[in-house]
Parts: sequence; structure tokens; C-alpha cells
Amino acid sequence: MAEEQSNRRKYPRVRGSKGMLVGWKSVGQTCTSHVGTMSLGGIYLHADNPPGEGSPIELILELPTGQIRARAVVRNLTSGKGMGVQFTQMKPQDRAKLTQYLSLQENSQKAVAAASAPKSRLANSQLAIWYRREEAAQFQFEQELSRLIELTGKSTYYQLLGVTADSPVSQVKKSYHSLARRFHPDNHMGKRDLIASLKELMAVITEAYKTLENQERRAAYDKRLAASGAFTMHRGKARAAESVEEWFKRANECLRAKNFVGSIVWLRKCVEAAPEHAVYRAMLARSLGTLPQYGAEAIGHFRKAIELDPWREPVYVQFAELCEKMELPDLTHAVYSKLLEINPTHAKALERLAELEAGKKGQKSPARISQLLGKKR
Repeated sequence: MAEEQSNRRKYPRVRGSKGMLVGWKSVGQTCTSHVGTMSLGGIYLHADNPPGEGSPIELILELPTGQIRARAVVRNLTSGKGMGVQFTQMKPQDRAKLTQYLSLQENSQKAVAAASAPKSRLANSQLAIWYRREEAAQFQFEQELSRLIELTGKSTYYQLLGVTADSPVSQVKKSYHSLARRFHPDNHMGKRDLIASLKELMAVITEAYKTLENQERRAAYDKRLAASGAFTMHRGKARAAESVEEWFKRANECLRAKNFVGSIVWLRKCVEAAPEHAVYRAMLARSLGTLPQYGAEAIGHFRKAIELDPWREPVYVQFAELCEKMELPDLTHAVYSKLLEINPTHAKALERLAELEAGKKGQKSPARISQLLGKKR
């Protein structure tokens, strides 16, 4: 902890390189976002539809110092703009890459501030701080402006204003005024290079508002969307997501009541609707594992869950416990060994492997372990 605090003082939060992208995945979402700011503790990402606060998220960062994979949690967000996430798990070698990158960025920013600062020491310090803040704010504004202009060419009026087809007129009006205050050209007369883009954006935003706040124009617009398929596609996706959330909620209710047969029914529906969702797979596998006749199927879902998300330590433990229950020592050994690859200090894995080794004459080869679990991502 002391070392991490020291590193945070040494490498404060810095602005990411312009144009830097980060791939991330959360429940029901797989996206790519531009970086706002970054530190050893977390990162700010620009995202149109960020997941809720407290949501787990997985990240892949392509830095000049190398690729970094991390697990994190959403700590704060601004709907339609972005989210701040806190790193919760990262391999030591990846943390070293991040530390090196932050050091390079910090030195670069100091050099820029020093080159553009006045001679006076006091003014130098104050203006350097102001310069960095203004530069960061300007960068964020330009990124948001580019995102909205891009939306004008490929999205609906609802998406542009950040509302849904069910939103009342009051919400449409509130969203429009919020955007107008931020992007009206009259509020940015000093930014001549952006005036044309701001006028273009405000023209479309105003047209969207006039269409959606008028009942007749809105109805006609909805009909055009429905005829093109965009409207029904948007609503269809939303309804599908709502259905999965409802099934998942009912599955959890069954689990709390220890009604595993009921949870299996609902979790099967979740997996069918979202087959690439590792959490649904893992929970279905755990429920199936409570019933002897479904042991083999449970193993299959555990394997798939690990393939989709190789970083969830509890899934390995649950899988290994099922293998022990089914009296499969070789597979148990393989699962715990795989767990140690991502966390070499995992206490239970070390303890159970030691006990298994003591009771075995031979040892499975790495090739055999790979066959049992599949290649690590």
C-alpha cells in the first residue's frame, strides 16, 4: 500500500495521448473508447452509454510500452459522456508497463509546461497548472464534439439527444438545452477553428428537438424510422436486454431460495440470449453442479466461462470444487494449476494442489493441463 501511494505521488494522473483507444467489456457491452485521463489507480473513458456505478469492467490498453489487461470497477459516470473506473486487478508486469508509460507522459507534460511558461517562478507554477487544466478541458470538449458530429450522420434523433423513444417531452427539452448551453457557437467565439463544426452540430440538434417536442412531427418521424427498420431494431435490442435482466433477476431470486432447478431454467434462457456472457455461463454451471445428473454439462459451461473470461478467480474455485465433488482428481489439479497462472499466491489453490500432489505418484504434464482447460487467452 505504501509503495502504491508513493507511486501515485510520483506519477499523478495524466492526460492520455490524443486519439488513444481502450477496448472494454462489461455486462452486455463490448466497446472501444477514447481515453481522457489516466493514473496508476484508474482511467477516465469517453463513452456514450457507460454501465452503472459499481459495474465490473475489463480493459485492454494498447500503450507504447506494451499491451495491458486489467479488471476494474466503475466509480463515477456522466450519462452520454463517460465514466471514471478504478483498477482492481492487474498483473505485475502490466502494472510495470503502466508505470513506465505514466512516467514518460508526466515528463513530456512537464517539458511542454516548462517550454511555454514565463520567466517568473511564481507565474510559471500558476500558469503551468492552468495550462494543463485548460488543455485537458479543451481536449475533452473536442472529443465530445467529434462524437456528436459523428452521431449526426449515423444515429437517430433520440440517440443524438441522449433520450429514448419513450422519453417525455420534458426530458427531450432538458437534454436539448443542456447540449445547446455546451455547444452553441455563441459560447465559443474564441475558437474559430471549431465554429463551423459547432454550427453544423447545433443545426442538427435543433432540428432533432423541434421534431421530437412536437407530437405530430414526432409521430411522423417514428413512422419513418419504423419503415427503415432503425426504430424497431433499436427497441428490439432494448427489449432483449430488458428480458435478459429480468431472467437474471429471477435466477438470483431462485438461488437465494436455494431453488437450483428454478435457477437453471432462468440461467439457461440467459445463456441462450447472451452466449458470450461469462457470468451467465459460470452461474449456470454452478447451479447445474448441485444436481448429479448435470455434472458433465456443468463442466462444459465452466470451461466456456473460463474461455470467455480467464480472470475470474472464483469461477476456477467453483469449478475445482465441482471436480472434487465428482471425484475427478486430474481435472481438479488442472483447474487449480490454471488458477495459479493468473494468481500465483492464491491460498486455496496452493493448499489444495499441495494436498493433491501428496496423494499422487505422478504429475500431469503442462500439455495435459492445456488439453483439459484449453489455451489461455
